[in-house]
Amino acid sequence: YNFTEINITGDNKIGYRIKSRLLAETEKENSNLVIIKINLNKIKSIKEKNISNEITKYEMRINANVEYEILSKSIKNNFDISKKGDYLVMSKHSDTLSNEKNLINLLSTTISEEILSKLASIINDL
Repeated sequence: YNFTEINITGDNKIGYRIKSRLLAETEKENSNLVIIKINLNKIKSIKEKNISNEITKYEMRINANVEYEILSKSIKNNFDISKKGDYLVMSKHSDTLSNEKNLINLLSTTISEEILSKLASIINDL
């Protein structure tokens, strides 16, 4: 497939990572032209607290609603992907932010791989 257009709404950092991953996997000479729209939603919630009522662990969930249109086959549809993970709160705030960033990178990579595999299976089934 060849992405002719990728529109992403929601979290900019996650959107940028997913878009760059999708563009890296596109095949410019392919006749299956695809327009894709992704709506991202990031939800951060408290997962654990200790006895002193201090937060020790956060949970991060990223939801992606993917709408695609395969121009060569005139097919329009959508699917949802949801990934979650958690990260520890460290004594240094910068370490906590680093944990959060690493988790976001991991989840966005996983989401982009799943988008690519779902699109590949959809196109192969045609």
